[in-house]
Amino acid sequence: TSSTCQDCHASNYTEVFNSGHPYKISQVVGGVSPTIPNSPGVPDPPVGFTWNDITYMIGGYGWKARFMDSEGYIITDGWNGVNAQYNLPRPDLGMGLPAAWTSYHATDPVRKPYTCGTCHTTGWLSFADNGGVNQDGLAGIHGTWEETGITCEACHGPGVGHVVAQTAAAITIDPTAELCGNCHFRDINHRIEASGGFIRHHEQFDELTNGGKDTFDCTTCHDPHILTRYGNADAGGILISCDDAACHATQAANNQHIVTVDCENCHMGRGSKSARSVHTFEGDIRTHIFTINTNPWPKDSMFFFDAVAGKTFAKNFVTLDVACYTCHTDPITLEGGGSSQQSLTDLSTRATGIHN
Repeated sequence: TSSTCQDCHASNYTEVFNSGHPYKISQVVGGVSPTIPNSPGVPDPPVGFTWNDITYMIGGYGWKARFMDSEGYIITDGWNGVNAQYNLPRPDLGMGLPAAWTSYHATDPVRKPYTCGTCHTTGWLSFADNGGVNQDGLAGIHGTWEETGITCEACHGPGVGHVVAQTAAAITIDPTAELCGNCHFRDINHRIEASGGFIRHHEQFDELTNGGKDTFDCTTCHDPHILTRYGNADAGGILISCDDAACHATQAANNQHIVTVDCENCHMGRGSKSARSVHTFEGDIRTHIFTINTNPWPKDSMFFFDAVAGKTFAKNFVTLDVACYTCHTDPITLEGGGSSQQSLTDLSTRATGIHN
């Protein structure tokens, strides 16, 4: 198990277990809310439930939490008749977003089994793999795992050979984006799925491979052990900044924006949503597409509907309203960050040649 890894890799172990990966799913023990480092915590389960009724909590680190009942089924509005998703407070978004309960699978009238272990647990075996065995004997969990959450062996593979041999050759070290892409994707063809006017969450691999940095690996910018929430980006989570000499020093130096902004404020606008949106043009996750289309086109032009797949997908760019209305304000809807009102035409005029 991952606890063995800390004997030799104490620093990496501490970094990982202060990130969100190990807490994709947490067992509820002793009738109290799971403790997750850095997170403000989840004070209560859905209305009508106590923590003694909850076997596992899904998430709860940075965006939202969902809950599994005493039989291991995921609690939903459609089956249980209560708001089933808890959105964590986000003081970093807009003027600050308070915690809030919201619906989850409101129109789904059947019980929802847990089948998400591939990307929520370590060593997941589905019914197809384990012959129909339920974790902890709970009927709602359609599979088993070795450890809750994404821990060391989820990325590095089984470590028993490494423990015995004590050599790097006996463990998987894969720095490519494809490793992260095993979970951070949705569409099997790696198109970027969208819904409700936003890119759906956990699609960073699809965004990266379709966007302006398709030659990058995730580890080009990220330390995979640290992540970026709660100030961790500045504490080593981000390895290199956009204005580094090896990246975009020239563009950063030639930024004609009147007020100094960081590159990611525009090129990684929050066009994706995990839990909720701030307003029409801002979700709660930064995209990894990077390319901004400087035409005066509205946000709808980012998306297209595939009738064969029956799904909406995002294109390989973000529009100016997504890039700019986190700060500026749309003069039509009056939505945005509260700074000066700028029409799409105004933004297009300003954005064209902004790095020349």
